[in-house]
Amino acid sequence: MKKPLFIRFKNTKIGGAELYLCRITQAIYDKNPPIFSSGNYSQDSKLFIKIPKFLPSFLAFLYFLYHYEKFRKSNPQFLYFSLERVLHCDIYRAGDGIHRQWLAIKTHNNPFKKFKTFFNPMNLLYTFLEPKLFKNTKKIIANSQMIKDSLIEYFGIPPSKIEVIYNGIKIPKIINKPKAKESLIKKFPDLKDKTLILFVGSGYARKGLKEAILILSKLNSKQWYFLIIGKDKKVAYYQKLVKKLSLEEHILFLNAQENIESFYQASDIFLFPTAYEPCSNATLEAASYENAILTTKQNGAGELFSSNLLLESPQEISKGCEILNTLLENQQLLSTLQKECAKAVQHLTLQNHLDKTLEIIKNL
Repeated sequence: MKKPLFIRFKNTKIGGAELYLCRITQAIYDKNPPIFSSGNYSQDSKLFIKIPKFLPSFLAFLYFLYHYEKFRKSNPQFLYFSLERVLHCDIYRAGDGIHRQWLAIKTHNNPFKKFKTFFNPMNLLYTFLEPKLFKNTKKIIANSQMIKDSLIEYFGIPPSKIEVIYNGIKIPKIINKPKAKESLIKKFPDLKDKTLILFVGSGYARKGLKEAILILSKLNSKQWYFLIIGKDKKVAYYQKLVKKLSLEEHILFLNAQENIESFYQASDIFLFPTAYEPCSNATLEAASYENAILTTKQNGAGELFSSNLLLESPQEISKGCEILNTLLENQQLLSTLQKECAKAVQHLTLQNHLDKTLEIIKNL
C-alpha cells in the first residue's frame, strides 16, 4: 500500500476539515504526518509551502496549486488524499460540498449576486477545477447522500466512484439535560421554565439565521428562548431584525463559545434552516445530545432524521413555524423526537468514520 499524503491549502485552527485531517493522520501516523499544506501541521519542511503574504487569496491558492502539482509529479510513491480542490489526486473528500451547486443556490433569482459572483476570481477558479478534479480522481468521499446525488447530477460521476461516509462525531457517554439546564440558568436566569432552542454556526446568511428568526417571530407560545452561538461580521443586522420583531426578550446572541457541548446538552431543539450545508457537524452533535432537529433538505445531515422535521427550503417559514408550534405544545412528542434524533446518530462514531475511510485507502 502506498503511503497516504494529505493535501490541505491552509490551517484555520478551528475548521471542521482541519479537525478531520488531524484525526485521520493521527490514526495512521504516530508523528510527523505527511500533510502538504501552507498551514502548520508540524509536517516535514518539504511539504510546507510558504505563501508570499502580499498575494491576494486567488493568487495565493494558484501558487499553492502550482507547487502541489509539481511535487505530485516528482513523487509518485504517495497516495494523494486531498481535502482541497486540486487538478489531480487519488482520493478526494468533498467535505466542502460542490461549489457550483452552492453558487446556483446563492445567486438564485438575484441578478446582482450573479454578476458579483461571476467576477470573483475564487469562484472562477473553483468552478474551473471541480469538473477536472472529479474526472481525474479515482475515488470521491461524499459526506452525505445529498452530495453524492449532486455529483451525479451536476457532473455525471459514476455512482460506483463515490462513497458516502458521514462525518464522525464524539458521541456523549452520559447526558444530563436537567443538570446542564440548571447550570445555564444560573448564568442566564431568564431561561428558567423555557424550552431552549439552539442555533450554532458562523456565517449567518448561509446557515439560515434570518429565516430562523422569522420562524420564531410567528410562534404562538412565548415559553421559549433562542440561543445563537457563532460569529458574523454583520451581526448588527440580525440584532436590528430581532428588535424590529420585538423578540429581544427571547433571543440571546452568545458569540463563539468554547464549551459548546454544555449548550447542546441544555437545549431542547436545534433550529438550523440552512441554505447549503454538505453535512453539518453542529446538527449531528446537537442530535447526539438529544435535541429535536429542525433543518432543511439542503443540509446533508438532515437526511438522517425524520422527513417531518425537514423543510424543503429555508423559505418555508410557515411550515417551520407549524413544526415548532407542535413541538412546543406537545412535550411528549418533543421528548420522543429528541430520543429518535439521538438514536439516528449513534453509529456516527469517530472510530467508525476512520475505519471506513481507512478501508477506502487500503483498497485503492
